Amino acid sequence: MTVAVTGWGWRTPLGASVGEAVSRLLAGERAARPSARFDTSSYRCRLGADVAGEPAPSRHHRFVRRMGLWGMEVAREAFARSGCSAGDRLGLFTGVGGLRAHWDEVMPALEGQEPDARDAWARGFRLLHPFWMLRYLSNNAHALLAAELGARGEGVTFGGATSAERALEAGVVDAAVVVAYDSLLEPETLVELGERGAATCADLPELRAPYDEAACGFVPGEAAAALVLERSSEAQGRALAWIDAASGADGEAGEPAAETIGLVAARVTRGERIVDGAGRARPPLDTAERAAIARVLGFDARLLCTSSAMGQLGAASSLVQVVALAECLGRRVLPPIAGLERAPPGHLKPVVERCHTGELAALAIATGAPGVVGVVRVEVPSRSP
Repeated sequence: MTVAVTGWGWRTPLGASVGEAVSRLLAGERAARPSARFDTSSYRCRLGADVAGEPAPSRHHRFVRRMGLWGMEVAREAFARSGCSAGDRLGLFTGVGGLRAHWDEVMPALEGQEPDARDAWARGFRLLHPFWMLRYLSNNAHALLAAELGARGEGVTFGGATSAERALEAGVVDAAVVVAYDSLLEPETLVELGERGAATCADLPELRAPYDEAACGFVPGEAAAALVLERSSEAQGRALAWIDAASGADGEAGEPAAETIGLVAARVTRGERIVDGAGRARPPLDTAERAAIARVLGFDARLLCTSSAMGQLGAASSLVQVVALAECLGRRVLPPIAGLERAPPGHLKPVVERCHTGELAALAIATGAPGVVGVVRVEVPSRSP
């Protein structure tokens, strides 16, 4: 089902406002830098793409951490822009990176423990806040945001664009706020990404972009983004863009097979000539992805990679891609793959310089472990919104 996007907002490594971040994206900037939040010198991955600053002060800080507070901020912004009404017909769908016990609070309680587990309270457990695990519940931001927005309709945590589309199609809601936030820059996440060889181990001077022949892993990042979706027939000229979404999984323990990416993309394509790739930055994966997409879109389709500029954004990836693609298509300009020096010959045409386009639609591809694929088709009005 095609649905209209009538509001959006984000916080990204390239900037907090859509205008600022897209301008930097089109300029070919990269957000990757050595970590400014903690010392990563002993980590395999020492680079990251973080969101600058902190969320606005909030009374919800006891139960919602930094990224969740940003998720609530961008959802409020998107809802205000959309002009939708609160009530029983407004749904809320939230995607988060998962339940993670953050080391900055857990380690002080564990570092003094002994194998016999005796005196565990005195050895450090007394340092844990009594609400420490309640703060990490994935539905905290969802519940508090639903109350703030007056969203009393259908909704679910770990839902996303596809869930919201189904709710709109079934007629159980008239509008849906979709918000996602994630950070791949927490210590526990960096360790896991480094161990499985997904994140780059290069320093900044040696960093290569996804789809470069010398790529050696992606830059982990973080973001919060929100969309407001409505049925196209009810948007009445307010649409910033239209989207179709599809998802799938193939049971792989790590990244999905290229054939799975192609199968999911084939479910939403209408002959687009532009694709924003998954940007996994591993030459074998990149090459296989290019071949699989070429079989769907054609061998000379143009290849973009917003994650080369912003880093991999986890659960927020698809929503950020929707906003970035819609803004670029609306401006009739395609961004270069930031940092791409030498793309190996093969299928698709990597965009190496900012260029004009007359196309109004593109595909966005996001992948993750275990074997998960999401593809969104983005189309903009014939006149820039």
